[in-house]
Amino acid sequence: MTHAGVTVIFNPRAGGNKQRFLSSILQKAGVKVELLQTTHPGHARELARKVRAHQRLFVAGGDGSLNEALNGLLDAQIEGHEVPPLGIIPLGTANVLAVEVGLDIRAQAIADYINNPGQVWVRPGLVNGRAFFLMVGMGADADTVANVSLKLKKLIGKGAYVLEGIRNIIFPRHRDFEVSIGREQYRVAGVVATHAKHYGGAFVISPDASLTDNTLDVVLMPGSGFMALARYGIALTLNRLHDQTDVSVVKAERLTITSHCGPAPLQIDGESAGKLPCEISLSPYPVRLMVPQAYANLSNVAKDHQDIPDRPILQIAAD
Repeated sequence: MTHAGVTVIFNPRAGGNKQRFLSSILQKAGVKVELLQTTHPGHARELARKVRAHQRLFVAGGDGSLNEALNGLLDAQIEGHEVPPLGIIPLGTANVLAVEVGLDIRAQAIADYINNPGQVWVRPGLVNGRAFFLMVGMGADADTVANVSLKLKKLIGKGAYVLEGIRNIIFPRHRDFEVSIGREQYRVAGVVATHAKHYGGAFVISPDASLTDNTLDVVLMPGSGFMALARYGIALTLNRLHDQTDVSVVKAERLTITSHCGPAPLQIDGESAGKLPCEISLSPYPVRLMVPQAYANLSNVAKDHQDIPDRPILQIAAD
């Protein structure tokens, strides 16, 4: 049976293998698709802003493309429009959002998800007015994202970030930030404000974080220099960063971060984006994120402990 009402935003420069994978997914799904191809940076944001609310919008790409589309949906809401639910066809380097919601990346599994998604409400994070699904980071991770070789990224994918991350550990930059959360202030060398459990793929950065929470988990890392960064890096690969004795995790709805070390980059959903200082909060405009049914069911249970009025967990019936 063919289903109608699906729009897919796709970057045709993603490469032949990814185009063939997308074609295989859509063929298995058997859906009628309006395919919108991007032509320049920021185009996914422009396209998403114009997609009508009765459609189901999927982004075929990585976390950066999803971030662009998310910002387009918020642009449309600010303009007073209803917006469609947003879904994931993971074709990127790390696909952290897909990992976060437990989306199997095999073609048939993605096709099944397109035809029968669950849905959760997410209040995106905002940093200096730009929305994010996953996280914003400052310190060694932002330095890595800002300086990674794009040529190497095309050749070896996530390996390029690993190599640049190692380089940043061996030759650390001086980082000194002040994080203000309410009346509390923290002096740190690295900080990640996250809406997601996962970081850089399947690594767990904060096991209690959730996309559907009305708070962000702020991971505070005071240590600097080779030994501290190496310890943090190893702990992250073991999913134990939050257990380090000098690492704190604070839940917050709003925080500000200033730099005592001059201009320092930010990374937003794995993309380099701007510099400090910054203010981080949660958007007043929630979006509907299409997720696997299992994630929606778990979120439905968790929602019993949340205060999100009139924002139910929904099931999207196939057209």
